Formats: sequence, structure tokens, C-alpha cells
Amino acid sequence: MNERLFFRILPFGIGVLLIVTMGVATIVEKFHGTEHVYSRIYGTLWFSYIWAMMACLGIIGIFKTRLYRNLPLMFVHVSFIVILVGAGLTKAFAKHGYFIATKNVYSSLMHCDEKVVELPFGVRLDTFFVSYYPGTDAPADYTSRISLRNKSGEITRAQISMNKTYTLDGYRFYQSSFENDMNTSIFKVNHDETGVHVTYAGYLLFVAAMLWFLFDRKNVFRALLRHPLLRKTLVAIVLLSLSTRVFSQTVVNDSATIAPRQAEAFGNLWVLSEGRITPMFSLARDFTRKITGRNSFGNLSATEFMTGILFFPEKWENVPLFEITSPELRAELNVKGSKASPADFYDENERYRLSRYRSELNSTKTKSPLIKEVEQLNDKIQLLGMLSGGFLLKIYPLEIDGHREWVYPGQNIQIESQKDRLFVDSSLPDYYAKILEGDESAALAVLEDIRNFQMRKAGKLLPSAALREVERLYLNADLTSLLFKVNLAGGILALFALLIPAGKMRRFALNLFGVLTVVAFLVHSFSIALRTCIGGRLPFGNGYETMLLVAWCALLVASLFGRRVRILTPFGLLLSGCVLLVAHIGSMNPKITPLVPVLSSPLLSIHVSVIMLSYTLLGFVALNSLLSFALILVSRKGRERELATMLERNRIYGLVCLYPAVFLLGAGIFVGAVWANMSWGRYWGWDPKEVWALITFMIYGLVFHRNMRLMNNAFAFHAFGLYAFASVLMTYFGVNYILGGMHSYAGEMQLGKTGLITSIVFLSLIVFTVVAYLKYKRIRRLDDGYTVVVQ
Repeated sequence: MNERLFFRILPFGIGVLLIVTMGVATIVEKFHGTEHVYSRIYGTLWFSYIWAMMACLGIIGIFKTRLYRNLPLMFVHVSFIVILVGAGLTKAFAKHGYFIATKNVYSSLMHCDEKVVELPFGVRLDTFFVSYYPGTDAPADYTSRISLRNKSGEITRAQISMNKTYTLDGYRFYQSSFENDMNTSIFKVNHDETGVHVTYAGYLLFVAAMLWFLFDRKNVFRALLRHPLLRKTLVAIVLLSLSTRVFSQTVVNDSATIAPRQAEAFGNLWVLSEGRITPMFSLARDFTRKITGRNSFGNLSATEFMTGILFFPEKWENVPLFEITSPELRAELNVKGSKASPADFYDENERYRLSRYRSELNSTKTKSPLIKEVEQLNDKIQLLGMLSGGFLLKIYPLEIDGHREWVYPGQNIQIESQKDRLFVDSSLPDYYAKILEGDESAALAVLEDIRNFQMRKAGKLLPSAALREVERLYLNADLTSLLFKVNLAGGILALFALLIPAGKMRRFALNLFGVLTVVAFLVHSFSIALRTCIGGRLPFGNGYETMLLVAWCALLVASLFGRRVRILTPFGLLLSGCVLLVAHIGSMNPKITPLVPVLSSPLLSIHVSVIMLSYTLLGFVALNSLLSFALILVSRKGRERELATMLERNRIYGLVCLYPAVFLLGAGIFVGAVWANMSWGRYWGWDPKEVWALITFMIYGLVFHRNMRLMNNAFAFHAFGLYAFASVLMTYFGVNYILGGMHSYAGEMQLGKTGLITSIVFLSLIVFTVVAYLKYKRIRRLDDGYTVVVQ
């Protein structure tokens, strides 16, 4: 075998081995736990040897393949070698452990890998305190003030909090946890003077080398941008038509709730919900969505619906609120139709009908579809009970035990002021009494008294009236729901329009479609800006918000580059519409909540933004490949040359998106590693999310290597672009909803119908690809001179 070829194939084989090993490890971790998989895979010598072999082959390969003739590309490879060297130094010489600091006592003992190591200094906790978001009981930060005494008796004082570390003699202290008595603070300690600096140098070298590569006129990416096929128009469009959804409304008797004027005033009260001071109408919106799945109920607004159940529960006992899909459950509840009322959940002796499922609900075994539906209904019934008991209505801010606490009516808590105690217990009953009497003015006066109480007790901690109106605008406009309909419809129609012959109508429609893309981007940006104002932070903190970011990135790319790469315009609309639809109908949480302290870092925003932009570009590559297969299937005899040109043009489009996507993915992973090191003392922890991000990076990196010459074949490239996207879906959705881990937004869930649907879609894609390939084989080869060889 040719020696130069050997040093191309062997690293490729080792890379595939690492990808498979890490993927299997995340699945094993799901069933056997983190310690099991670390002791048998991640922490073993054989796993380290494979990475070391990869680094050694990389060094040899640089010289054997004369990669030094392309300096930017050489430094990209050198950066990975430096990163692996840094990781090796960390594994060999770094010390990781935890330290317990207590008040009034100096200690120098660090617990490290079941051993006790003595530090060259003693540490004493002076004070520990929790900072809260203004006016709430949601922690904003954990802070320890400590004293450090060296062997000569010199004392240094320092402050440590989340994302703010302290370093002394090479030992870095990270705030980890604390005891409830506030007299003990627990720190993670990291001593890694060499490895982390070498690794960081590798990160910086990668970013610099990739930027050099992308902007170097001699490299393939610039050649792709100058390619003649990239300058030609491919995309066509038809005028956008929107369908409106018509809902049948349930008309509810006015006596079952308070008057609209009262509901508006009640909705303007402030309430503590999900760790955030929010208007009552926002809580009512969340409550209504959880119970009915919609933002309103029939002819009632969310606030009218919630207050109706709160003040007139007897009038809602027989109102069908819950959709029942299981025939067995319908029989259990003795309902004939598909709807059940609250009263249906109790028998004639007031016994709860779903109580017999309690053991199945608490079981850790895989839940059947029936038990899952019972679980959802049980949560809704409990929510109704929480509202009736007043537990959701934390509307009274009080100073208790030195910090601000919001309490609900009748809460069993010590309130020193008898006047405050009386007001907390009696104001809502007084309001209800005035409503029953029909005294609207007196009822509004009671609400005014509650508002005044909130202002007097919370004052400057309350959001402004202007911010309340911003939140009202955000909820009422519901721009996300509007955009998914517009963008998805536009994207689908644009894909169909690709087959329309070129002409004036095509150009006019294409320009109109480009305007629509820009308008959609501006509207979505406005929606995100509103959410940012309401939450007081960039909205990148949970699964729902990152889906909003993916949609924003798709529209941004389409708006900026749609005129040069025409296919990006329909792809941008289609991708944004799809992800907004998933966010809309999925189980993602649209509520705006404060970030936990560890996430309160600007590096988080950079990390998430860069990663999501990368995933967006990879989504474009996958859609481009899917479109290419569709073009093969609809192609007609006698137009083989035109089809071959279109496939090659789409390959160029895919490569133009792929280069910056892989660069951004690598940069995002490395920024995340720096953030992790600043937050909890390690830049890589083999969490499933980290592992699958690395797998995705390695899979897409394969296409750039010379031993992957098959990628210069248009069909092979499009097959790769389509199926490689499965790793992105696994990284985002699979880890979030199946594997779990510390990066999981949504917690774990069983596959159930989701797994079945995923399998059907995947098998359908395989059939789709095979049929397209069989037809592609009949297309005669053309020497059109347009092929660009990737490097």
C-alpha cells in the first residue's frame, strides 16, 4: 500500500472507531450510569491510547502528505494535536477534587479521587450568602467570602461565586454547593497549571487557522465562492397564500366568571410564578395552556378562564375541559364522548377515580400510553386543586426572616404584623364577596388595595408598568405562532416553485419572496427583543428558546445571502418554519424563567449562538440534499445534462454552507469548554451532549479529507449531507429527550410513539434515497468541468 495513502486511511479509520465508541458509550451510560461508562471507556488507558495514536498519526501525516504547503490547513490540524496534548497533560498531572470550608476553622484538606491531599494553605469560610433575583425567591448567585492563610501566616481574603473563581498557587476554587445552615461551603478545586493552558492555546490556534483558511484566496472555500454555478439563479417562487385556522368556540355562560373589566384589573396584579415576578395575566395564560392546550377557552380570555375556576368552581365541575383519547380511560371515567369534566374524575362517594393508577405513576418502568395519558390528566387535576387552594396566587410580598418572600392567601407562615396577616387572609375573600354582591366599584377598590400593598411592600423590586405592557404585547401578538404558519407555508410553496420555468414572473416572485424573508426576520427579531426585555436576559436558556434562536439564524442567513445563493431563501423560510412548528406543538416550555446561577455567564450566550448558527447551516445542507434527491425523482428523460448541472450546483451550495458550519461548530464546542472550565472546573466532562457535539464535528469533518474523494460525486455528497444531519438531531433532540445528562433541556423520556415515528421517517428516507439512486445511475456521465475537488 502506498505509504502516503496509508497515513490518510488509518487516521480516517481511527476517527470512525472513536465516533462509534463514543456513540455506544452514551447509550451505555443511559442504562448503566456515568461512573460505569467512565470506568470502562472514557477513563481507561486504551481509550487514551487511541486518542494518542490519532495525534501521532496527525503529526506524521502532516509531513507525509506535505500538508505544510498549505499553512492554514496545516495549522488547523496542528490545533487538534495541541488540544489532544493539553488533554493528555490534564489527565496525567491535574488534580481535581472538592474542598469543604467552614466558619471559624482553617482547613487545608482537599478530597481528591478517594484520597485526601493537603493544600499549601488553609481556608476558612467567613460568610456565605445567596443572592436572589429582585423581589423573588429564585437564586441569582451563590457567594462565599473566604480567608486563605499560607504557611508563613499571611492572610488573603477572596470572594468566590458562580462563574467567578479564585486562584492561589495554581489551585482554582469554584463554588459548588453549600449546607443549609449557611455555615459550610463546598468548593470544587482544580490544579492544572499546564494542561488547561495548552488546551486553550489549541482552541485559539483552531479559530485563527480556520479564519485564515476561509479567507485565504488559495484555498478551496474561496474557489467555491467564485464558482460559476454559484452565480446562476436556481430558485423560483409562486405567490404566497396563507390559510387561516378556524376554531369552533365553546361559549361559556358569563355567570361562570368575572366581568371582562374585572378580569383585566385582576390580570394586572403582580404574582410570583416560576421564580419570576410576572403579571397575573401571564400566569393565567400558562394555566390555561396547561389545562386546555390553548391560550384561551371558548369566548373567555385566559384570565377570565382562570378566575372563573378560582371563584366559581362549582359552575365548572361539569364543563368538558379535558380531551380523553384512550377508550379504556373513557370507560374508567364513565364518559361517552371524547371530553371529560372535573366531576368525571370523582365517583358518587367523592373518591378519585385515577387513584388506582398511583403505583404505575410512581414506577420507574416504561409507562404504557394509557399511564402516560393518566399522568397528564392527573397533573391537570392537581393544577386545578392548586388554584382552588390559592397555592398559585403568590401575590403578597413580605419581609420574612431577612429576605423578601411572596406568600399566597392563607399560607401557613409566621407574619409578625397582625395587620399584614389580616390583609393576606381577607383581601381575596373580600374581593369575591364584592363580586357576588354585584358591587363592581367596590371589587375594583379591593384590587387597588392589593396593588397598593404590593407597591408598599415590594416597591422598586416590582417591574415597571411599561414592562408589563411589553409582556402583554408579547403574549397577545403570539408572533411565534404566526411566523411558523407563514414561514412553513412559504417554504413549502417555494420548493414546489423550483420547477417553474425562468422568466419575468419568476424573477418578480423571487424578489417578493426575498422581501418576505427579510420581513419575517425583522418580525422574529422584534419578538425575541420583546422576550429579552421581559426576561432581562438573552433568551438562550432552555430548549424552547434555542429553537427560537435556530429559526432566527435561518432567517438571518437567508436574508443576508439569499440574493447570492438563491436556494437559501426558501430553505431559510422552510427551516425556520419547521423549528418554530416543533417548538409550538412540542413539549418545550415557552415560559420565561430566570436562569439558574451557573448559566448566568456571557460565554453561555456566545456558546449557544455559535452552535445554533452551525446547526442552522447544517440544516441547510440537509434540505439541499433532500431537494436534490427530489429533483432526481421528478427529472424527465432528455434533460440529463440539465439535471447533472443542477445536482453539481447544489453540491457547491452545500459545500459553501458546510465549511463555515463545521468551523462554527468547532468554535462553539471550544467556547463551551472554556465556559465549563470557568463554571465547574473542567473543560471536558464526557457528558452525552458534549460527546455528541464532538461526534457531529468529527462526522462532518470527514468530508473535507482527500481520502473522501467520493464526496466529489454529487449524489454521494448529497447522501452524506442528508444522513449526517442525523447526528445533529441526536445531539439536540436525542440527548435532550432520550439520553438525558446535565445539558438536557427537557429531562428524559421514553421513546414510545416518538421512536416509532422516527423509525418510519428514517426508513422512508432510505427508500427515497435508494429509488433516487437507481434513477441517478441511468443519467449519463457529463464532463462539464464544474467539479471542485474538496481538500
